[in-house]
Amino acid sequence: MDEKYVKLFTELCRATAILAEQVMDYDKSKDDEKGFESAKALRDDFERLHDRIDADDFDGNLTKAEYAKLLVGCYIITNQLQDKITILKNSLDGYQTSLIPKLQKILDASDEEYAEVAKVNLVIESNE
Repeated sequence: MDEKYVKLFTELCRATAILAEQVMDYDKSKDDEKGFESAKALRDDFERLHDRIDADDFDGNLTKAEYAKLLVGCYIITNQLQDKITILKNSLDGYQTSLIPKLQKILDASDEEYAEVAKVNLVIESNE
């Protein structure tokens, strides 16, 4: 196994363990003992795999089960990244389609009218 893959896989294991720990914290806050234990087992598995791959005597060989764990880690991380991308896209869309045009409308108004334009445009309607 190439040294770059060794580094990639150690980071993948570390990131997946961190995500599992975040899930543990969430499950603990929701008193979800079963979820907490599942996330803890996942974290522990990825910490062990990280330590194995990161060891000075690692020979570059993994078992098929270890490659399967790496695949699971890839799925977990890609799902999290996809969620972040969706959130960022929604934020960007909000700026581009709502906030920027509203602020531009206020700035385009005359000195006498800008306060009224702001009052009318800067209202968030409640869905309640």
